[in-house]
Amino acid sequence: MKYRGFKLLTILMLALLLGAATAHASSHREKRQKTKQSPKVSTEFGLGVGARYNWLNVQPASSTFTPNITMKMSYGAALQFRLNIGKCFGIQPEISYAYSTLRINDKTNNFSAKSKFNLVQIPILLSFRIAMFRVNFGPVFTLMDSPTYPISSGEEGATITQMPLGKIFPTVTYTAGISVKFAKCMILDVRYADQFTNIKSYNSYIWTLDETKQPEAQTFRTRSRSIQLRIGYAF
Repeated sequence: MKYRGFKLLTILMLALLLGAATAHASSHREKRQKTKQSPKVSTEFGLGVGARYNWLNVQPASSTFTPNITMKMSYGAALQFRLNIGKCFGIQPEISYAYSTLRINDKTNNFSAKSKFNLVQIPILLSFRIAMFRVNFGPVFTLMDSPTYPISSGEEGATITQMPLGKIFPTVTYTAGISVKFAKCMILDVRYADQFTNIKSYNSYIWTLDETKQPEAQTFRTRSRSIQLRIGYAF
């Protein structure tokens, strides 16, 4: 009887040890599976307003080119969507709108005008997080860019004609910058925008509707750069 009791006790102890070992192996396997899971994905929406300072480089393409064309400050807003993948990587498409003004000053022909136009662009940015900062860069696609400027016929009671100036921005440009998120929901964003190349198609300018004074339009190309500052709210 004693031998049979000892045998039962031994079997019971072995069963307990086997169960403990199985539970430990299962727990270890679950931990390894958790560590192999895909990185955490989260989303973030944002609204922002800001300004941009522009440098417009005008390259004459005709020997008769006479105007001085400048573009300084622009103001606008943006809507952004951010997909965070893990702690360090993100993809950030945006829709941005800017109100811009071009000034045309042609002293040679005693003509000046202001061109107001709306600029709609879609940046698609890749983002890397370093501490509290985010480094952003990527292409920018221009959807709307059609500046016009007014010309009067010069007659009494004449109507004003809006003349197209041509595209200022290429279809695809690029931008790069740094943003910081603070106070849990505020975002401060600084970026630089530039073109890959000059616009290939020529812009055109005329200072009068009288073809006897100016039979041909003056043509030019542009290259635009800007520094942009935006403050926004993320939710």
